[in-house]
Amino acid sequence: MRKSFLGIYKPLHKFVVFLLDTVALALAFYLASLYRLDSEPDFFSFEYIGLNLIIVASLFLGNAYTSYALIEKPKLPLRTFFTVLASAAPCTIFIYLSGPENFTSLFGRGVFPAAILIFGVASILIRLICNELFRMDNDQRKIAIVGAMKKQRNLQLAMEDSIHGFTLDYLPLLVNVEDYDAIVMTPDHVSSDSEQLSLIDARLNGIPIFSLSDFIESFLFLVPVNEINNNWIIRADGFKMLHSTITTRLKRFFDIVTALTLLVITFPLCILTAILIKISSKGPSLFSQTRVGLQGRTFTLFKFRTMRTDAEEKGPRWASKNDPRVFPLGRFLRATRIDELPQCWNILKGEMSLIGPRPERPEFTGELTKEIPYYDLRHLVKPGLSGWAQVCYPYGASKEDALKKLQYDLYYIKNYSLILDLNIVLRTVLVTMSRSGR
Repeated sequence: MRKSFLGIYKPLHKFVVFLLDTVALALAFYLASLYRLDSEPDFFSFEYIGLNLIIVASLFLGNAYTSYALIEKPKLPLRTFFTVLASAAPCTIFIYLSGPENFTSLFGRGVFPAAILIFGVASILIRLICNELFRMDNDQRKIAIVGAMKKQRNLQLAMEDSIHGFTLDYLPLLVNVEDYDAIVMTPDHVSSDSEQLSLIDARLNGIPIFSLSDFIESFLFLVPVNEINNNWIIRADGFKMLHSTITTRLKRFFDIVTALTLLVITFPLCILTAILIKISSKGPSLFSQTRVGLQGRTFTLFKFRTMRTDAEEKGPRWASKNDPRVFPLGRFLRATRIDELPQCWNILKGEMSLIGPRPERPEFTGELTKEIPYYDLRHLVKPGLSGWAQVCYPYGASKEDALKKLQYDLYYIKNYSLILDLNIVLRTVLVTMSRSGR
């Protein structure tokens, strides 16, 4: 029997992350003490040992060192960050009980809050780096996909291109269960009695078994539209954001705060951008267009103009990469996403959210709804300034691209959480900094 899901690398991965956490925690307290108290901490004192034990114990209780957590791409780093922040509560109680002097020096002087924030950021970086390093091992993570894949050739190629760190074997029948770290069953496969016994044995011995749609969702972070049906939607877990009043209000609160902050911070940049557009291209600096929003209702979206004023004199058409209708300054504005800053006004009006599916034009959505299954589900939430599809999928402007982006949008709607939103925000910042915007 193989050694569970990460093979021999699982304990090494855990140990390296734990070791780096320990070093980062000590360094965080050192930097915080040096900055706030202009002195080095006594790492062998009762209070520092106690704080370290509480924080590390919180990470263990928060499942920050489990095998699946270590490879969970969309959610892990930020979830670990919040686990570190949550450890501040028992740490504060411990500092208070250890005496007034320690409370004043560690908490009152800001050493502990600074150390927690430094370590929280470090915990994200540690996991991102380690995940990439340990994801490079292909031979120790074999997955058996059982059943016919002839009708899903395109899906097969997409999986092979996208799932790094795994070897995918396509089998008509399940053989040698012990050779695999995970098993995926295609919808059309009917297991024989002997095969079912092998699957039971595999499940009881810790080998995870997925349906094809669940596997794709778990490892490609999208919902495969062509692999689901009405029954799947009825039975699938998730979609909690659609009926949670608290979630909706929290999301709206963060939308307002973020949009106001962006408008205030970027106001001089917006003024400069408007002037440069006016100088470099004939026409208005702002551009408005009708888009489809929540529940299919239309609204007027605002952007800085990046195309010539005669861009659609022959009628609406998809924008494309290196679109000749875009003037030189417009290319820069698109790459850095500066052109989308006026959409903060749409967010404040409640027509858009900071994070959500990209708002499409009504000229396109009507046709796409007829041709792509479940396309209208993306209108169950407000469209976003950025989104999971925007940060995961390269630039595309066609019906085929619309299908692929829909799959990421459905993943977001199904698996929504504040942590996933924050993850998308961070990825958007990286996209903007790399000037790979769309």
